[in-house]
Amino acid sequence: MLPLSPSAGADQLNVALNTDIRGLNPGVGRDESTDTVIHHIVESLVAYDAKLGVAPLLADHWTVSEDERTYTFKLRSGVAFHNGAPMTSAEVRWSWQRYLDEATGWGCRRWFDGTAGAGEGGLRVLAIETPDPLTVIFRLDRPSALFLPQLANVQCPSAVLHPDSVAPDGSWLQLIGTGPYQLAEWRRAEFIELKRFAGYRPRTEPRSGYAGARVARIERLRFVIVPEAVSALAALRSGSIDITSRVSTDSLAELRANPALQVLDQSLLSWTVLLLNTRDPILKDARIRRALAHAIGREPIVAVNTGGMASVNSSAVPIGSEFHTAVHDEWHAYDPNRARELLREAGYRGEPIRIQTNRRYKNMFDNAIVIQAMLHAAGVNAQLDVMDWAAQLARYQAGKYQLSSFAYTGRMDPAFTYFNLIGDKDDRPNAQWEDPLARELLARLTTQIDPLERRKTMETLHRRMAVEVPIIGLYNGHAATVTRAGIQNFHPWAAGTLVLWGVDKKSPASATVNR
Repeated sequence: MLPLSPSAGADQLNVALNTDIRGLNPGVGRDESTDTVIHHIVESLVAYDAKLGVAPLLADHWTVSEDERTYTFKLRSGVAFHNGAPMTSAEVRWSWQRYLDEATGWGCRRWFDGTAGAGEGGLRVLAIETPDPLTVIFRLDRPSALFLPQLANVQCPSAVLHPDSVAPDGSWLQLIGTGPYQLAEWRRAEFIELKRFAGYRPRTEPRSGYAGARVARIERLRFVIVPEAVSALAALRSGSIDITSRVSTDSLAELRANPALQVLDQSLLSWTVLLLNTRDPILKDARIRRALAHAIGREPIVAVNTGGMASVNSSAVPIGSEFHTAVHDEWHAYDPNRARELLREAGYRGEPIRIQTNRRYKNMFDNAIVIQAMLHAAGVNAQLDVMDWAAQLARYQAGKYQLSSFAYTGRMDPAFTYFNLIGDKDDRPNAQWEDPLARELLARLTTQIDPLERRKTMETLHRRMAVEVPIIGLYNGHAATVTRAGIQNFHPWAAGTLVLWGVDKKSPASATVNR
């Protein structure tokens, strides 16, 4: 039974989550549900806007030194923590010292403490200085195009916290942030309820993604744990849930026809792919990999398995990115005859090529079925290995597969997706692409600050990937969020996370739906 009632008024928004949060310690033991809740409670110096650019949040503005190794942030004045204390540079420095302490277990520490090398986008924060209460200076060991994007990281927020969030011994106590909401109640496995922070002072710019004005228009947010998607939709129809993003393609037509609901579509940054093991005795020949690319039609896969809602894309640079150009739309044409020619040239003699997949993620399984049929039509003896998701993921991590139907979660900066792909399999078995030129280009990408230079490097990377074919990209994801008709000013965005500040809730009688 859901821990709420259909009579919840306009002062409370009920939102479905499929799992309980793992905790309230930012970036520690995180998952998607945890991130969703925490981002309504905390804020960082900077944040991603709806166009996937980095914008100020707790920082008013910043400057970068000529050698690109010193970042000086000027903080907003008048910002308060949930305990009423003013936010100053001292709390920023304290928060960062805690994140850089290995004992904290912060998920992104390696990007800032030198553990991740420059070739992986890592850097070392040499010093954090606070010359006055509204100035924070970060000194880095090297120039990095990824310092600001990592500060804005969605998965492990570098939230500015009040020191009373931890005990004297450093153990976690409670989340005291500066966001528009604060924790009211957490009833484990049932709901997490947040209440509006009366002392919140929003930015003046219009809200945009995680940036801009974070105005809490609704008094309380209740995140309700509903493990089954079918139950979440039933609760939505009954009115006991106001928003759910757990919607299958099969149910969209019925939901769109319901006048009490509204369906909001959004292209995502996630990337659905077919992994190729370039060290496999058969697939180590690039001609065979190119043959597979010619044998697989991306458009039919999108049409069959996403209802045509996803965006075809074979580039690691998502379509929604400012760095996606016409070059990234170039790929091997669907041409089974050309695939057969390449297979003959490479001496392929019908050896089995196995595709790993799972039934937990329907899109991965359905994609594997269609890909198998396409490969058969081009003369490839493709076989399916259906296993549980944990086993498939373990084999991905160990590099033990020939082909694998897979998907990468979205990354706000394409460099982070390239980090997943490029590397030495001896050091990182799940690296897809060992090409020395690709590694050189990626290292260059991590130090380029100028957007035009970064765009050119990404174009070169994609053209090289089309030659090497270490992976076959299929499409960027699609999400449909369904709300009650009375929910207004809810805007999905490419990151796929829920943004609930700025949202209004009207009574059913006064609600209108724009279709």
